[in-house]
Amino acid sequence: MDETRRNLIKGMLTSGTLLAFGIPTVSQAMSISQTLSDSTRNCQLLLGNTPIDEAFARGAQAACTSYINHHQSVLPAFKLEDELLTNPLRIVDLLTQSRNMRWIAVMDHASAAIFTELVRNLEGRLLSLGSHSSSGDDTSFPNRHIWTTAASMYSAGGLLASLLFENRQDFFIVENFLEQMMGESAIKSPLLAGFATYQRVAQPATRLHCAGVSPQEASRIIGWKASENWKSISFHADQSSAYQDKTASDAAIKHPQFDNWIEATGYAVVASALGMGINQQPCASCAFVHRSDQRNPDHRGLPGKHFVSFVIDV
Repeated sequence: MDETRRNLIKGMLTSGTLLAFGIPTVSQAMSISQTLSDSTRNCQLLLGNTPIDEAFARGAQAACTSYINHHQSVLPAFKLEDELLTNPLRIVDLLTQSRNMRWIAVMDHASAAIFTELVRNLEGRLLSLGSHSSSGDDTSFPNRHIWTTAASMYSAGGLLASLLFENRQDFFIVENFLEQMMGESAIKSPLLAGFATYQRVAQPATRLHCAGVSPQEASRIIGWKASENWKSISFHADQSSAYQDKTASDAAIKHPQFDNWIEATGYAVVASALGMGINQQPCASCAFVHRSDQRNPDHRGLPGKHFVSFVIDV
C-alpha cells in the first residue's frame, strides 16, 4: 500500500472530519419525496465483498419490502469482488453509467477510503457516511454507530435506535448533520419511545436521547463532555398537526424483528435512503444511548465486526 493511500485511510479513521479530504457536502440531492416505484427503481445496493454482506443485504431487502408493500420488488444489488482495490476504474465506469442513481454501499474501512475518493472525483453527492462496529472488549456498549449525514431528512439513527431498543441491545449511536433545519419545528419534533430526551443548555441544537443511563453518563460514554448541563425536553402531540400526521404514517409501517444488529443496520440505512426514517430532528447533532436492564443482555453475537456504509447520489 503506498504512503498516500495509507495516510488517507488513517485520516478517515482518526481525524473526525470529512471535509479535511475534500469530501463533498450536500447542497442539492435527489428528492426522497418521489413515488414509491421511482424510489425503488433509482436505488441500488453495492456490497463490498465483506463478511457482513449477507446479513446487511437481508436487512436492506426487508426495508425495500416494508416500504413498497406486498413484495412487489427487491432492491437491485451489485457485489464487488476485488475490483475496488485492483481495478478502481471499473467502479468509476459503474458509477458513471448510473447517473441519477442512489447507491447504498457497504464495505470495509480500507475500501471505503478509496470509494470516497472516487465519489468525490465524480462529484457525487454524499447523503450519509456511517461507521459501524461491535466489539467484544466492551461488554456494556459493544454496539457503536457514528454517522455524518447531510441533513436530518436522511437520518437513519432514530430508526436504528428504535430497532435495537426493541431487541433490548446495549448500544450508542452518534449522528452529526452537515445542514441544520431551522424554524419552529426545532421545538416540535416528536421523541423516540422509551428514551428520555435532553438538549444541551449551551447548544440547544445538540440532542441526547437516553434509556437506562443519565445524560451525564451517556455523555461520558460517547466522548462528549460529561460536565455539560442538559435540559429535559418533551413533545406534546397537540403542538403540531403535521407531526400527528407523520406519527400516524410511521405507525402504519410495521418494522420487522431482526436476528442481529447488522441486519437492523442494513434495514435502517436503506429505509432512510428510501425516505422511511423516523425521529428526523432539526438539530446539528444527536446521540442515542441505551443500557438494557438485563443482567446479561443479548447482544446477538457478531463481535469484532466493523464496516462502513454510504448513501450517495450520482
